[in-house]
Amino acid sequence: MHASARRRAFVGLLAATAVAVVVAAAGIGRPRAVAPSSPAPSSSSPTSLLQLEDDRGRVVALPAAPTRIVSLAPHATELLFAIGAGRKVVAVDRDSDFPPQVRALPRVAAYPRPDVEQLLALAPDLVVIWGPGAPRALIARLERLGLAVFVSEPHTLDEVGATLARFAVLSDDPAAALRAARAFRARLAAIRSRHAGRRPVRVFVQVWSSPLIGIGDQGVIAEAVRACGARSVLSGTVPAAPQVDPEAVLAARPEMVLATDGARAERFWRERGLLAPQGPARFVALDAATMERPGPRVLDALERMCTAIDAARNPS
Repeated sequence: MHASARRRAFVGLLAATAVAVVVAAAGIGRPRAVAPSSPAPSSSSPTSLLQLEDDRGRVVALPAAPTRIVSLAPHATELLFAIGAGRKVVAVDRDSDFPPQVRALPRVAAYPRPDVEQLLALAPDLVVIWGPGAPRALIARLERLGLAVFVSEPHTLDEVGATLARFAVLSDDPAAALRAARAFRARLAAIRSRHAGRRPVRVFVQVWSSPLIGIGDQGVIAEAVRACGARSVLSGTVPAAPQVDPEAVLAARPEMVLATDGARAERFWRERGLLAPQGPARFVALDAATMERPGPRVLDALERMCTAIDAARNPS
């Protein structure tokens, strides 16, 4: 998928998952971290059973720890490598590009529909697929063909950490994988603590220029903004990714514009007088390639975002 097509899919995902985020916040259907069967799973026993609950609440049952995993989402690829299951990944989607060693792996069409024949030829014992590319009919078809499918769709930063913990059972070293999950959670907690109580910075987060689309209160990027002690000028809007009138943004007088489309967005707002020195707002290009992927590197992008927001909070 080209970057522009992936961005459109991402914007669509924000809107489509707004209800899911609200439901999760209410505690309805929240997936458990890891659900091993009893007795504990053992890769050496053909009768052992490993169970994982995916982000749709489906229990994925495996006879043993998988040895051939196909990842059909860039964020899932990064999560699998982060917990030490990288050597088990035998193929990835066309957009997976991190860590660098995945570039040598076979590529599988993933979005909007995976290549089922290619998947079968790879003989995986686990397929990890991105939620928006996994309609129920497709999942049912893959399961009828004998493929175990885990649907991955973290909606929050905390769910990224939870996925790392759930994937630990896929690792050659589950204890090390759990340490990685705990380190992620500890780092996230430290970022939130460091920015708690600081003066809120009003920001406009832009994910598309034509039409102009921003981010309200839902999704990983909105949560990242809050973790940095900032507040979206679109807070309170119902859609996760509402289409916005430029005049409404100008009237809101944000202190910062964070945009995933870089130079195009900067030119758009500079022509309208919003950006300093003529206007009140600083401009920062959002690290879209990292922030749009709910994987382990999202905290690196979060740290950079917080640094930029701190600069707007305390201008020299």
